[in-house]
Amino acid sequence: MAHSNALQDLVEQSFTSAFAHHAAGRLDDAEDDYRLLLELDEHHAAALHYLGVLLHQRGQHDEGLALMHQAADLAAPDPDWCNDLGNVLFACQQFAAAAKAYDDALALRPDDAQLWNNLGAALRGQGKNEAAIGACERALAIDPQWQPAMHQLAELHGQAGERMLSSRYQCMAYVLPPHEGKSRELLAISHYFLGQPQQAAEVCRQWLQEEPGHPIATHMHAAYAGLPSDTVPRDYIVRRFDDYADHFDSNLVSHLEYRGPQVLAAVLQAELPPPQAVLDVLDAGCGTGLCAPVLAPYARRLEGIDLSPNMLGHAARHHDYAHLAQAEVSEWMSTHAHHYDLIVACDVLIYCGQLEAFFSAAAQSLRQGGHLFFTVELADSEHAAPYHLHASGRFRHQRAYLEGCLRTAGLHPLLIREESLRVEMQQAVPGLVVLARH
Repeated sequence: MAHSNALQDLVEQSFTSAFAHHAAGRLDDAEDDYRLLLELDEHHAAALHYLGVLLHQRGQHDEGLALMHQAADLAAPDPDWCNDLGNVLFACQQFAAAAKAYDDALALRPDDAQLWNNLGAALRGQGKNEAAIGACERALAIDPQWQPAMHQLAELHGQAGERMLSSRYQCMAYVLPPHEGKSRELLAISHYFLGQPQQAAEVCRQWLQEEPGHPIATHMHAAYAGLPSDTVPRDYIVRRFDDYADHFDSNLVSHLEYRGPQVLAAVLQAELPPPQAVLDVLDAGCGTGLCAPVLAPYARRLEGIDLSPNMLGHAARHHDYAHLAQAEVSEWMSTHAHHYDLIVACDVLIYCGQLEAFFSAAAQSLRQGGHLFFTVELADSEHAAPYHLHASGRFRHQRAYLEGCLRTAGLHPLLIREESLRVEMQQAVPGLVVLARH
């Protein structure tokens, strides 16, 4: 009996030593101990199982799986061992067998978020994406902060073309702590996307404590917090659009379904004489030059201005512009009196709240009979103020305010039409398209 107890003690000591080496990554020592133990007790299920895991780690997958299956036959069902087996099978791309192992684990421990997420990955590996979504949703039902399930759901919905759902799960994962090393701007945007503007404002407030006066933090704090504002700070525009410029066209057109140039083309075709390249045209806030191909046929001379040097660099590639300049729109128009036959401000006034100065400068810069085309985002009836800064960081205006500004500036509206130029969060953003004559 003493000999038996001593042998059992040696077996357990060997396993304890082997497992400690294994956990510390000392695979050679661990393998030696596992094999020594199995010479003492060839049916030691735990040694067989973990030696199988170790051999898989060394790339000896078939031998490792054989030992893990042997261990499973010798011991009572264990959810952790089933999960280990599923992980090894998954790594070997045996997805159906992996799913069976995860199912076995869940039969023993059905309230484990990690197991449901693992099952989702195995189902996804088989192309069973709907079932995979269901498994990952079960994981989140058990643990609403289980990030791996959020990431999987983001990828699954993204593959299905469901960008809104995909983005939602990405944002849900991003706002979870820890926040160290994460972009303050992306944290705020993620909260905004999730319908949490006050949390977004708080992120910006903390950002301002770390970087006082930061232009993006300052402006977006006002937007998220619903603070009054009359215009977007110039340094915000320069910083934001210099950063955006390299991917601006693809993001605006592909993801936001921006239709500004198409709407501009339709309005000019309907309201102006056929293009004969006889007009002096200003593309005010030209950005990367998306409107240049529309304006060029009308223009004897096409000029573009923008605050962002990087945007202007991209606009120069169009070769339609006779002149490009870095300038603020109202200031430029004020110093170019009676200079233009057509001024276009497409998606520009969404960054201005108070518009009297803009319309006055536009009227001064237009020749008699010249035209002004512009677009704005439309404020809803809940807002009594003539304009307000939306949580998106863009201004929205009341129609009556615009009409009053036009009259005061001596501009006669020929067309005021409600039309959305972009989609945000899969919702059409209400807008106004306006053409006025001097």
